[in-house]
Amino acid sequence: MDKIVGYVNHIVYRNEENGYMVLHVMADGGEVVCVGTFHMISEGECVEAEGEYTVHPSYGPQLKVERYTIRAPEDSLSMERYLGSGAIRGIGPALAARIVRRFQDDTFRVIEEEPERLAEVKGISERKAMEISDQMEDKRELRQAMMYLQDYGISLTLAAKIYQTCGIDTYRILQENPYRLAEEVDGIGFKTADEIARRIGIHADSDFRIRSGILYVLQQASLDGHTFLPADLLTERTCGLLGVGAPAVEKHYMDMAIDKKLVLKQSGEQTQVYAASFYYMEANTAVMLRELNVKYNVPKA
Repeated sequence: MDKIVGYVNHIVYRNEENGYMVLHVMADGGEVVCVGTFHMISEGECVEAEGEYTVHPSYGPQLKVERYTIRAPEDSLSMERYLGSGAIRGIGPALAARIVRRFQDDTFRVIEEEPERLAEVKGISERKAMEISDQMEDKRELRQAMMYLQDYGISLTLAAKIYQTCGIDTYRILQENPYRLAEEVDGIGFKTADEIARRIGIHADSDFRIRSGILYVLQQASLDGHTFLPADLLTERTCGLLGVGAPAVEKHYMDMAIDKKLVLKQSGEQTQVYAASFYYMEANTAVMLRELNVKYNVPKA
């Protein structure tokens, strides 16, 4: 696998939906065309990329990037290039040059630790200094989160979705209850959350896992047109999915009903278990149908 280190000189193409990009990266050996999935990357940023070189029939040699990390600029030249690239709102090339000329290699430390000192530079107010510092902090947190998520085998595309939704709560959610991702992050279902939880080390009989599994089984049943499942069938399917015993599943039904995640209805000797959203959807539909029937079932004269 080939590796390059350089700065992003130009972004040729960016697909906002899936993160696919074409970049020109200035490395030690010259400019390299990189293609692949990148998220939250800007012109001027220093990147370390690994992948395989391929030859495009129209565009020539390209590095097909499989993984990458964004490095913090380490010298005054790369700092000036980064700040002047447009990565930080409100800083253009001229202002970036003045900032770096004033603080030299200490520029990033000043921005992060003593942002008020940026006001020493002509054209920067105290308010603007704090805004610059806040943007730098946000980008630093993003880089750390992306690296943290990738350590657990989470793809760049998925990592970006998670961070965009959860922000700085990403770490806490993954450590405490990664199954929340299935509820809160678009495009992540139970099985993806379950795989993430397994890599993190969440136990197979975790209460969070079982609760999420119950809702997943009900969701799958809805695809076959069922708004509820009998409790015994729900237990059987959930046990089969999770590999746990029936008591570990059944003990959650009442608690989830209290938490308004489930609705339990008794029909003769059978307990019907609904996901709360399906129950109220069905109830509202019944009310609407009744109103339509009353409205249009007018007696003939």
